[in-house]
Amino acid sequence: MPEQSSIDNVQRTVVGIVEDLIQDWGLELQEPISERTRLSKELDFVSVDFIQLLEAIEQHYGRKFGFQDLVMKNGSYTSDLSIGQIAEFVGKALGSEE
Repeated sequence: MPEQSSIDNVQRTVVGIVEDLIQDWGLELQEPISERTRLSKELDFVSVDFIQLLEAIEQHYGRKFGFQDLVMKNGSYTSDLSIGQIAEFVGKALGSEE
């Protein structure tokens, strides 16, 4: 199990990547992006945005994560994800390498 500090580090990384992706979107956010931020509901992410985000995360860490296990549930795509869900998934994957 990864330490909470490593998940916190991943969370900061994911937030930074999301902020980079949406910087030119002109969104007026009610709150700063955090682990509770929902990508579709709050940031208007569509499927291509999810793909860009997940590819950027893989590029940052220099490895594949098998995100299909995160985005597919019972044969259907998940309609929304939070920053925290993505960070926890990545943190667990990184922790399993240690």
